Amino acid sequence: MGFVPAKRVLVVGDRPEIGAVVGELLTRYGYEVQHASHSTAASLMLTESEEAFPHVAILDTGRFLTSSVSVMEFIRGTMRSSLPVIVLTASATEEHEAEFERLGVNRLLWKPVSAAELLSTVAEAAG
Repeated sequence: MGFVPAKRVLVVGDRPEIGAVVGELLTRYGYEVQHASHSTAASLMLTESEEAFPHVAILDTGRFLTSSVSVMEFIRGTMRSSLPVIVLTASATEEHEAEFERLGVNRLLWKPVSAAELLSTVAEAAG
């Protein structure tokens, strides 16, 4: 059996400590993790190269829910991409949930999320 490259996951969030924990978990299970601390950085990373394009994006809503909405608008609107997107949140309202659904978020996970649930959701999304 030949070499199988790792699936790439882009983790976007304004709280480095959460990104570090998520990234460490995913790396331990064989994923290649890229980090972006805000929507502009995420947008730039998504347009860098086809070889580095992620298989899945995880948006941690953190303190700035609008940043996650901006990334989703860029992915679905500007890029017209079907990139699987998982949103981690502890504070989304019903209106936010409806907005994420409208924008095509594949899965909304509520924090705190278990490692098992996060890993199974990423595995399913990455194919």
